[in-house]
Amino acid sequence: MIESATFDKVIEVIKNSTSALVTAHTRPDGDACGSVRTMCEILRFQGKKAHPIFMSPLPQWYEFMFEEKVSILGNDITEEQLHGGHFDECDLVIIVDTNSYVQLPVFDEWLKTNKKTVLVIDHHITGDGLGDIELIDPDAAAAGEIVFDLINHAGWKITQVIAESLFIAIATDSGWFKFSNADSRIFRSAAELIDAGASPPQIYRKLYQNVSPARMRLMIRMLNNLELIDDSKIAVQCIMRKDFDETGASGPDTENLIDECQKIGSVEAALLFVELADGGFRCSLRSKGKVDVQKIASKHGGGGHKMASGVNLKGPYENAKNLIVEAISNQLSGKDK
Repeated sequence: MIESATFDKVIEVIKNSTSALVTAHTRPDGDACGSVRTMCEILRFQGKKAHPIFMSPLPQWYEFMFEEKVSILGNDITEEQLHGGHFDECDLVIIVDTNSYVQLPVFDEWLKTNKKTVLVIDHHITGDGLGDIELIDPDAAAAGEIVFDLINHAGWKITQVIAESLFIAIATDSGWFKFSNADSRIFRSAAELIDAGASPPQIYRKLYQNVSPARMRLMIRMLNNLELIDDSKIAVQCIMRKDFDETGASGPDTENLIDECQKIGSVEAALLFVELADGGFRCSLRSKGKVDVQKIASKHGGGGHKMASGVNLKGPYENAKNLIVEAISNQLSGKDK
């Protein structure tokens, strides 16, 4: 749990700021989007300026959360503009749902040289200590849950927009309350957010019944590539660059696709390899409990949680696949204690 004095410091920092840059990790998910949206609402409600920016485009089903299009670094704001003083008016940088340089490509170099106060709100075990002030709670199911604790500690008003944004944050990061992190704390938070105006049926339809035909075609292509290894205990899926080209899908369309193969009863660990533009691969790892995927990811420069992690690996594909499959097999067989 985060100490009361730490929350007080954060409240004071926000109170003394005039303009804040708010961001999250690359490939923003529901927790990142919901937490960014909420922090922007908090700032504006107190008469501060808020400037949200993402490291990569939002999945289409999260776009409804923002009234105006959020700037994307590399698309709407160039690296030259970033280093050239585009955000000079900001006196505070707020980073949610990550504490790692590797998840802030391009932005990380600017962050290392800027003199602004940095506030980090995160629930991951791994981190680089990016913040001057940090709200870190590894027991929280989502960064949004920590933001919710901050709001309650400060006594700030929970508007309907905030309630919906935070509900999205905690619902998506808990797999709509089916992952192991869905404890009594998250259900109490969800109940309070529903009372404050969040509508689970409406949110569910916007998130899970609003996918594009291109994403559906990509999922079918991915499932056709499914491999079951080690007596079907390990599920391996891959999406290559040509799969995006041939289906019309894009990077954000891969979110949560890894969950599909976990429906197989024998599967203890699932992997999804997505080919990157440089020929490397983004590997998402999921576990049902017998495998510590965070341990594997962190060994190769990634991170996350015991049951959900990610890491970037060099190609070719077979080398990347064999590297991670061997590590999982060693844990399942007891070779890696």
